[in-house]
Amino acid sequence: MFLSIVFFVTGLLGFLTFTVVITQYKSNRKVNFYLLVLFFFIALRFFLCGIYNLIPFSIDEEIACVFRTFGTIVFPCMFLYFRNLISNRKNPVPADLCHFIIPVVFGFTSILIRKYAPYLQFYIYFLFLLIPLYYLVLSYMALKNKVWFKKSKVLIVDRQKLLIRNWSCFFFTVCLLFVIRLEVSLLFDVFVSGFSHGTSYLWISAIISCVLFFKILLTDEVLFLTHKNLNKEERKDNFELVFDDLWISSNDIAIDNIEDLKLQERVESNLSAYIRKVEIMALEHFCFRNPSVSMRDFAISLGIPKSHLLYLFKYHSGVNFIEFKKTVRIYDAISLIESGYLNLNTVESLSEKAGFSSCNAFLKSFKEITDVDPQDYNAIVKKI
Repeated sequence: MFLSIVFFVTGLLGFLTFTVVITQYKSNRKVNFYLLVLFFFIALRFFLCGIYNLIPFSIDEEIACVFRTFGTIVFPCMFLYFRNLISNRKNPVPADLCHFIIPVVFGFTSILIRKYAPYLQFYIYFLFLLIPLYYLVLSYMALKNKVWFKKSKVLIVDRQKLLIRNWSCFFFTVCLLFVIRLEVSLLFDVFVSGFSHGTSYLWISAIISCVLFFKILLTDEVLFLTHKNLNKEERKDNFELVFDDLWISSNDIAIDNIEDLKLQERVESNLSAYIRKVEIMALEHFCFRNPSVSMRDFAISLGIPKSHLLYLFKYHSGVNFIEFKKTVRIYDAISLIESGYLNLNTVESLSEKAGFSSCNAFLKSFKEITDVDPQDYNAIVKKI
């Protein structure tokens, strides 16, 4: 009876979480169609398990068995959630359907074997063990390559991408624990207690689900506002450095230039503010999309003397102003590619959009920083 109450409460909490998350569908990058499917299935599963004993309502065992069998569709949903999260897609696409062939075939095969060839039940359990592991590995590979260990010569981690990384780590861990519980349950059923279709130790999944739901409801780990939804002051306050690895906070160089000594006190006292202002102007106002922008033009846009900007890049930057412009433009080009720009436009158009006066210079710079060509990078994004 106690476990039934736990399952029932978990189901209700799941439906509450599902209702809250669905309100974030349009505005929140972390929420897509497959996350909603996963939350709804988790909530429904525990709700039905709870009312099975709490309410005088009998569920036919055949119906329950079919529900559990076709429940394997949650595993491709798990993988597709992570893949769409990476590619910033909200809705399913026709190509996603191919991932549901395996669980559907598995479901019908299980029903037929259970009815006509029960002696083959062991092989069904073997397949049941493989399906979640297969999609868990696919999810890990996608996240490892595009979110967790993305390699680049430039550290490209703004606030939103950092939150995506943290959330994907947390939710993947939750999925991993779900799969481990299921695998242990299936192995225990086969070698010890008979066939329960992976329902042993279901209370462990209930606890994990409650932790997930409470984290979503009580923190902003998932329900955060994107930068587009923040007003100007909030964006300024929450902005974190994208090119943090390029800036040098402490200056160990001995300054013997009289003009630089005069500037030292003024710039050093506002160093953090200057760096933040430079990045905000470069990344959010797209100043470098103008191919002819000079340091003087950029200083005017910042509202600071050119001499202050010269001092900043001379003593507190690992690159000069020209290299910084190039880096920002490549970052801009990467963002455009990830939003699908090359699906409708040419590489020449992309180079011009990012602020390069020459396509050859753009291609050379892009490969220098990312180690791949724009077309190859776009192909990687499409595959994921």
